[in-house]
Amino acid sequence: MAVFGQAFFGDGSRFGESRETRRRSSNRTMASNALPTKRDRLFALCDDLCDGLHALEVTIGVKQNTEAVLRPALAAARSSEAAYGDAQVAKKTATATLNEADNDGRAFIANSRKRLSKFFGEDYSVEWGAAGWPNNSTAMPTTQEERFNLVEALKTHFTNHPTHESADMEATAVIATALFTTISDARADLAGKVAAMGQAKQARDAAELNLRKRASGLIAELETLLTDDDPRWHSFGLSRPADEETPEVPTLTTAVPGPATTLLVDWDDALRADYYHVQILIVGTDTSFHTVATVYDSDATVTGLTSGATVKVRVTSVNAAGESGPGPEAQAVVP
Repeated sequence: MAVFGQAFFGDGSRFGESRETRRRSSNRTMASNALPTKRDRLFALCDDLCDGLHALEVTIGVKQNTEAVLRPALAAARSSEAAYGDAQVAKKTATATLNEADNDGRAFIANSRKRLSKFFGEDYSVEWGAAGWPNNSTAMPTTQEERFNLVEALKTHFTNHPTHESADMEATAVIATALFTTISDARADLAGKVAAMGQAKQARDAAELNLRKRASGLIAELETLLTDDDPRWHSFGLSRPADEETPEVPTLTTAVPGPATTLLVDWDDALRADYYHVQILIVGTDTSFHTVATVYDSDATVTGLTSGATVKVRVTSVNAAGESGPGPEAQAVVP
């Protein structure tokens, strides 16, 4: 990160700053170490916390929220997140299976309607109602539930009125029975997958809550063990409370040609940054930089550029307190 390798005064300001700058900085709002809202960023921070504990917990004197406590909590949170993802995939697959069975049911209902119209006519009548058609209409039922019930009703109707069946038109009790079983099984499987996904979500949320409690506990413990300007805060991926509230300026920006009409931009992570603004200036066309992307990682692909154009790129870092100044400019020719 940008701050590593730089020297600091005891009040947290850098060598090279004016005395007046350092005096004003003592009145600024102190940085907070609030946990990220996004789960992936929380996991990344907790990785840093674990690494900091591995290196420093004995030296600093951490007693409660040690690496042996935090790492299993992080592993459980990641595992439960993966399990929830698997449950979502399983639910999606079960939904697709049910939709496919329902589509087969639609086709069967359409065939049955065509067959029964030879006996009942085209207009709705009590005969259509007795055969199972809902809503006083011979139209295709609009809900999956109604179509499922109609398939079951047609199974009964064709069983009781075999002269109404037609194998050539694929409107028979045998077909209805098979469809009913397939749809019923798919509905039961989907209900089970929905329940399993709900349980997986509860487990994920509980594991995340436990991880947040452990991480918050560690930060609170560090507040009693480290001074506000102790550089070892950074070893845990945290801001020093004495740091400025706004994020550090991104460093080491690079821009290289990517696929046609694109540039690949990369830069170093900035302390306290929640996200980044990628800004470009097209040489010979633009008079100032403008933002073309907002990203949460320290890299971006800028697309839709003109082949052959020379483009300058820079990045700013942003958090709830504000936006940093721009980082160093990089320049590349668009392929």
